[in-house]
Amino acid sequence: MTKMPTMTLFDGRVPRCLAAACLMVALSVTAGCATSQGAEGESEASKTSRIQGDPMLFKANKKGSVESIDSKEVFDKAYEAYSDRRYEEAAKHYEAVIQYFDESRFYQPALYNGGLAYEKLGRWEHAAELYRKIIEEFPDREDTSDAYYRLAEVYGEMGRHQEVVETMTEVLLREGMDSFDRIEAHSRRGEALVELGEVAEAEDEFRSVIDINKRAPADVRLPSDSRFIVKAYFGLGKVFHQRVSRIKLTLPTETMGKDLKEKAELLMRAQSNYLAALRQHHPHWSVASGYMIGQLYEDFYSDIYAAEIPADLNEEQVHMYFEELRSKIQPLMKKAIDVYEKNLSLSRRIGETEDNNRWVRETSESLERMKAFMNDPKVQRRAEKLALKGRDFRVIWQPYEMAVELVDSAVTDAMEQVKKDRQAAKEAEDKKGEPGS
Repeated sequence: MTKMPTMTLFDGRVPRCLAAACLMVALSVTAGCATSQGAEGESEASKTSRIQGDPMLFKANKKGSVESIDSKEVFDKAYEAYSDRRYEEAAKHYEAVIQYFDESRFYQPALYNGGLAYEKLGRWEHAAELYRKIIEEFPDREDTSDAYYRLAEVYGEMGRHQEVVETMTEVLLREGMDSFDRIEAHSRRGEALVELGEVAEAEDEFRSVIDINKRAPADVRLPSDSRFIVKAYFGLGKVFHQRVSRIKLTLPTETMGKDLKEKAELLMRAQSNYLAALRQHHPHWSVASGYMIGQLYEDFYSDIYAAEIPADLNEEQVHMYFEELRSKIQPLMKKAIDVYEKNLSLSRRIGETEDNNRWVRETSESLERMKAFMNDPKVQRRAEKLALKGRDFRVIWQPYEMAVELVDSAVTDAMEQVKKDRQAAKEAEDKKGEPGS
């Protein structure tokens, strides 16, 4: 963790009485320091009338005098800065509470809020460290569960999906978990498993979310349009989507036919779950589901386009093959375009825009790409060359990949032209040597 600026506690100019009475940070202090009378002469009444205040520390300022700072003052400054979105300042104040007031009532809240401030700053490891401190130092407190969920969120941002799985497994083993807590844990665990490609386990997690909610008492049951329920159906859509993508279409023809049928069945199951999420009109996940349905058809089209073809076809036969293939599977591309257009219409109805929702932006970009592909013969030719190399033709929309592909194509075309020129020259030379030429 980055060391925060430290406070100078005692520099030799602080009175010895003050230093002796207030040396330990986070010590609960009385209304004043002990007098020269000492503890022995203190009356019972004065003992019971002490005012126990918040922990306080003292520091020497530049003029050599002493200032007192209490934990509540620092915590309040941190909260105010966080509320004003001054997250860097908030993090520094929370760190001060953590460093100097570790026995105060503000210590655990400072750990949690400090983690939130670091999340806002995108400093994920700093946030994770504070959440781990809560889990390690306050293992039995009920509200420690919140730190587990924030830690899982941070691990996800860092791409450490296995640690998300482990963290959520750990929180599920805690006693006293209510249905909402278990739903969140299973949901986060399922998302991480999808990222890890563990689709069978991920499916179990998402189905657990739906099942737990169905069996929960009516007064705590989540509505069908709640975030975690919609995400569960979206997650199931991604599970079947991944299964569709994993099936590659290879020869012989009999095998390809069986694989194609399985891909189509999985596509329908993926679409069904995406639709279940989409119908709830959740601002984020419904639009995400609409985009993913479009991707589902686009992926299916791409997989068929990249299907293995016999190696003994000549150039003309290959061209005829792709012409026929495009005519047969064009409905899939039209379906993708139709879904993207409907998703943009949905996003407008619920007030989502490209500025505030990345799924709207990605839908717009995909729609433009699909329209360009259908109407541009040059793009289609490039896609054919990529498919013949066993590559996803959609790299033609990735600037770097497209640049590489164009260079490779130019070199290949140039070499082919050189071969043709040499062959023509050789044929002309041979013709000259023929009798009567």
